[in-house]
This record gives sequence, structure tokens and C-alpha cells, in this order.
Amino acid sequence: LARGDVAASTDTGHEGGSAIFGLDHPEKVADFGWRAVHEMTVTAKQIVSRYYDAPLKYSYWNGCSAGGRQGMKEAQQFPEDFDGILAGSPGLDWTSRATQAVRVAQRLEADPAARLSAAQLQLLHRRAIDACDAEDGAKDGLLENPDACTFDPDALQCRPGVDACLTPAQVQTARFIYESPKNPKTGRPITGLARGSELGWTDLGWSASARATGLDQFRYLVLKDPRWTIQQFDFARDAVRAEETDAGTINAIDPNLSRFLARGKLIQYHGWSDPQISPLNTTQYYRRVAETLGGSAKIDGSYRLFMAPGMAHCRGGEGPDTFDALGALEQWVERGQAPDRLLASHAANGAVDRTRPLCPFPKVAVYQGRGSLDDAANFACQNR
Repeated sequence: LARGDVAASTDTGHEGGSAIFGLDHPEKVADFGWRAVHEMTVTAKQIVSRYYDAPLKYSYWNGCSAGGRQGMKEAQQFPEDFDGILAGSPGLDWTSRATQAVRVAQRLEADPAARLSAAQLQLLHRRAIDACDAEDGAKDGLLENPDACTFDPDALQCRPGVDACLTPAQVQTARFIYESPKNPKTGRPITGLARGSELGWTDLGWSASARATGLDQFRYLVLKDPRWTIQQFDFARDAVRAEETDAGTINAIDPNLSRFLARGKLIQYHGWSDPQISPLNTTQYYRRVAETLGGSAKIDGSYRLFMAPGMAHCRGGEGPDTFDALGALEQWVERGQAPDRLLASHAANGAVDRTRPLCPFPKVAVYQGRGSLDDAANFACQNR
């Protein structure tokens, strides 16, 4: 509204954060998964055209998290709805996020000794950063490409004379959260969290929101048993059940974006330190789209992904987390100016203390060797 646009939103047919609305109501699950946003869009366009007695000039989607997933669902199923889609930190693989959050929580509920304290999470985070920080040419406390970081938490396992350390069970917990097991039936990776996200972990692994959403997914939508508990979770069986039950209703993982990219523009962004929706799911999806449509060069004219080092879920974290992606999308759609970078800033106590370019994936921001590490002007977007 502040930009002079007409805005519309929807509750997708239910109130509150629980998935209980979907128990034995597949039509409501469809509303949440894809139908409500599409019908809102069609209706809103009719209302706007009649009120202003003129057709719309442009239509945009702007959402993060579940809203990012909704935007991607629009691109996949209703490519005519929007000229530009801005999808932040999207929960593309909703069932895999549920599976991972429940899988980790089951382990940690059963073995309190395997949990990591806040101090141990801080220790793990600092060691992960130290291990891979300089790979972008700048030792600045941020990981530009955690996907390439091979830090092994075994380096922190307790040994004689070492106080700040992790027990063997806690080392295994860190590995458990990082790893991406494969769906036993499809072989598709079920992504873990990235190195650098440790400050957002909890004593039961993923964020409380991810854990609650995962529990609800299995309890109300997959197994349809309100009494189901995490202790009953069986990865080999339930990971397969979750994806088969969803059958593309909520998940937004179809890599064939050809219809949307032929007419619209898509900007996707994700924080590398997201502890709630794995950023590895986003980079994995981008690669699948590129592979499906003939390579990154084939999609670069309509689809760009920006990964934000140190940013948490949608915002926050140690890295620059404020940037005008919607403005960049408008320039791309309306003037044909493709975004070669997004200028991101980080603020502390109300004052900007760091800027950094966010680069079109798979490029990363590389320090050029001179000037402040806190100034975006001293970084260039390069393949690395």
C-alpha cells in the first residue's frame, strides 16, 4: 500500500497455526495448499478493475515462508496469475521439513543427554564459521556458501584436558541435524539445516515452529490420528507416507516452471542461517529447475535466486537481512532491468553497521582484497 499498489490477502480458509482444520477435510487442505491464493487473486483482480474502471497494469506476489511457498505454487500451477513473484524463504518441500523436524525431535526427546545447551550451540556455531569463513576471501563471520562447508562437529568431541566440547552423543546430534537423508522410496534428499544456522537451533533441534508444524502434519494430515505422538514416528515408513499423502497439494516442488518463466519474472531469496526452513531445499530446487529447463543460462532471464549469508528465517540473524527485492522485481518486470545484485544491510541499535551484495545464485560475494569488510562496494559477485 505504501508503494501505491492495491493489496489483497487471504487466511486460506482457516484461522490459527494448527493443521487441525485439515483433519478429514481434504477440501480445506486444498484451500491452504493452493486454491485459496488463486481464487483470491482472480477475485481481487475483478474488484480492482471494476472499482477503477480500468484493467490492472501489473500484478505481483510478495510472500515469505508459507507465503513464499504459496508464491511458488502460483508459478507452478497458475502461471497467468502474476507478472512477478517474490518468494522468500519458501517452504517448498513442506512434508520434508515436517519429516526432518520430527525426526530430530524424536531423537532428542528420547535422549536428553544428546541435547545441546545454548552455550554449546554457540561453540558449535563459532567453530563451523571458523572452519569455512575464509572461503569467500573474507574472514568476516559469515558463510557465503555453507553448502560447500565440510566442517565436521567431531572436531569438538571431548578429549582429556578440553572443557568446551561436545560429548559423542552431542556430536552425533549435530551431524543428525546437518545431514540430508534420502526419501526411502523416491531417493530425493530430505534436506537438513546448513552449517552456520546453529544459533537458531533449540534443545530439541529445529525451531519450535518447525517442530509444531511437523507434528501437526503427521498427526492431522498424514496419519489422521489426533493422538499420534513423536515417539511413534518411523522414518522409513512415515517419510514416504508424508509425501504420498500430500500428492502435490501443499508441496511446491514441481521444477517445470516453463509456462511462468515464458511470461513472468521470479525472484527467490533465502537466508543461509535459516533454522526453520532449510535453505538447502531452495538451492536444491533451483538446480532442479535449471536441469529441467536446460541449464542456468536458460532460466537466468526470468528466474534468479539470491542467498543471504547469515540471515535467519525471512529476516534477522548475524548477516545483512534488509533489501528491496520487490523494487528489483518491479524494475525487472516493468523496465526489463534484471537484478545483478541486491544491496543488503544489517543494522544494530538502529544504525546500519554492514552492507553486502546478495548475488544471483550460484555466484557469491567475493572480497576484492581492499577496504572495509562491512562495505558492499568492496565485494564483487563471482563464481567460486
